Amino acid sequence: MNLISCWLYQWFKQPILLFIWLLLCLFASYAWVERRCKVSVGQLLWYSLRGLLWLPFSGLLAFSLWRYCWQPPSQWLDQFNQQRWQILPLLLLAYCGLVWLAGHFSHNTWKESLLVLTGWVSRLVILAVSLLAFQVVITHLALPYQRLSARILWLFWLTGKYLLWLDLLLRLRQQRLQLSVKWWGLVLLLCFIGWSFSGQFFPRTSTTPQIIAHRGADQTSIPNTIPALKAVLPERPALAEIDLQLTSDQHFVVSHDADTRRLTGKKKIIANTSLATLQRLTLAHSHRSIHYASFGAYLAVAQHAAQPLLIEMKPALSTNICNQFRQHYQLLLPPGTQFHSARLQTVTRLQHETSQPVGYILPFTVTALPATTADFYSLDWHLLNPLVVTQAKKQGQLVYAWTVNQKWLFQALRQFGVAAVITDRTAQMQRQANQPATYTSGLMLLLLNF
Repeated sequence: MNLISCWLYQWFKQPILLFIWLLLCLFASYAWVERRCKVSVGQLLWYSLRGLLWLPFSGLLAFSLWRYCWQPPSQWLDQFNQQRWQILPLLLLAYCGLVWLAGHFSHNTWKESLLVLTGWVSRLVILAVSLLAFQVVITHLALPYQRLSARILWLFWLTGKYLLWLDLLLRLRQQRLQLSVKWWGLVLLLCFIGWSFSGQFFPRTSTTPQIIAHRGADQTSIPNTIPALKAVLPERPALAEIDLQLTSDQHFVVSHDADTRRLTGKKKIIANTSLATLQRLTLAHSHRSIHYASFGAYLAVAQHAAQPLLIEMKPALSTNICNQFRQHYQLLLPPGTQFHSARLQTVTRLQHETSQPVGYILPFTVTALPATTADFYSLDWHLLNPLVVTQAKKQGQLVYAWTVNQKWLFQALRQFGVAAVITDRTAQMQRQANQPATYTSGLMLLLLNF
């Protein structure tokens, strides 16, 4: 099923075709689960609809491919991103309600169902750890088959997840999964046949992404401050990423948060506070005290050091304010400076008004990338995978990943082909860029994301 799913994705890339195949796979799975029971077609359909709740955990590659093949309207996705903290709790409540409704028709008590789910999660973790440990041993021994083993182990992961999912469905119906020797032989055969389509997930060569200092700081500095920028300058990051807010007297201040509570202990809304008032506040950190920086002062330091910036225009800044910023600072920005924003309207406006590259920030990548004219996408690494990076490349766009602070994660993203990583550990990531890439990290990230 997974093998045919990947072929359908590669040949056609039609969401509706993949969705139909996904439903057929689900129906066939339930038909196999219930093969020893006398159930009607209507009952199988009901079980399949109920099984939709478990699809994200099923190991059916058709589900992942369908999600990343479906390209939602960019305006819909933008509105979802802007209102995600209001929408996501409602979606979670709806999902929990559907799970409760499905459990209401189950043969098990809630305690029995919880034990079944706990056992399923435990076996899933054991499978992932075992596969990863096997790959670590191969890498440690420096055997010449690291790429091939990583590809085959990932296919074992997809197959193992699918079998564990079938076992979960059976246990919820107080049955057990039974596989004969011929079934295990078929599983092994399909895994070895399917390795051909896994090559795109484990390329032969890795990239060397640019290193971007997250909020213009390292781990020991207060982010978005002038002392932090001066401390990170010797490391020469490709870009220093900063965040801009607007004060009540129409000055730009360098700050990630919309209020001052986290850094000062006193809650003042930046949009309702003057720059002079903000600069009288003390930012306490590591027995040192510094103050908020106006963008003008921050820019002067970056100019003197010829340090390019990656400026995040916060969604609260209107397009008119962004235009005001461009008119005032356009000619003063260090060469190589870029912009990005989580608001699609701001991205579009900046592209029309500036010559610098402009990116679109997406905290979620559970679907295909939206159709935009952005030069690059800034994506949270937690849901990043090769399908997203491949789509961006085909559209002529780059992918920046944030926030990358682990060595293994940096090595995995090198294999995925991201153009840049945004990190709090600039020096450490620069050292990692000079290390040989291994396939263990890529396998680990795929185990998490698939």
